[in-house]
Amino acid sequence: MAPVARFLNSLVIGAMLLGLFSGAAQAGIILQGTRLVYPAEAREVTLKISNPGTVPLLAQSWVDDGDASKYPEEIKVPFLLAPAVSRLEPEGSAVLRISYLKAPLAKDRETLFWLNVLEMPPREENKDNVLQFSFRSRIKIFFRPDNLAGSSHTAAEKLRWEFKRGTQLKEASTQSDALVVKVTNPTPYYVSFGRMEVDLEGRHVALKPGMVAPFSDEVFPWPASAPKEPKKASIRYEVINDFGGRRLINTPLL
Repeated sequence: MAPVARFLNSLVIGAMLLGLFSGAAQAGIILQGTRLVYPAEAREVTLKISNPGTVPLLAQSWVDDGDASKYPEEIKVPFLLAPAVSRLEPEGSAVLRISYLKAPLAKDRETLFWLNVLEMPPREENKDNVLQFSFRSRIKIFFRPDNLAGSSHTAAEKLRWEFKRGTQLKEASTQSDALVVKVTNPTPYYVSFGRMEVDLEGRHVALKPGMVAPFSDEVFPWPASAPKEPKKASIRYEVINDFGGRRLINTPLL
């Protein structure tokens, strides 16, 4: 294996092994945004990454299609990202450039990819017995074709929310009869949620946030401690827009 390949693999393996301890330390590299939107006709999109710390950091960057466990060299995506490896000096920054390689993608809806930025402090000489922490930041890239129906800004208002039993879902043969909250997205846009809670006449039941894909359904488990036969419910959900901003929407839950 070439030295560069060994270096890249060591960064990824470091993240997998040492990421378990990430709660005891603090990531140093800051990404300028929490998501990227790639218009189909754009030549490229960029993301600034910076190191506000006092020690230099190495950053490896790559794009994946949803499988976070694969090594970068195993992933095939229709994007070119440069630079793949950056050295960020203290209080320094770099710009990642992502270019679409024009491979065929769906034209009637968005396609989701993920940008990974893996950081690791350079190894200090003569300090072999030092535990180093690796951190991986992972943000969404929404590839957006031209002339999609509607608007990403109004997609969240078109969602349909309802209670369902597991046996009422398409995958009924593999589901229990547990209660879930189902959301249906009739639009060509991904909709991402922040805080989500159901209002049961004054009692609030929190749900685990997530995302619903274009022209798809998503289900959210109903907490075991919540009422088994909820009535007169509404759901309040926080929608995350293209720029990372958030707004609350309140709608009946059927």
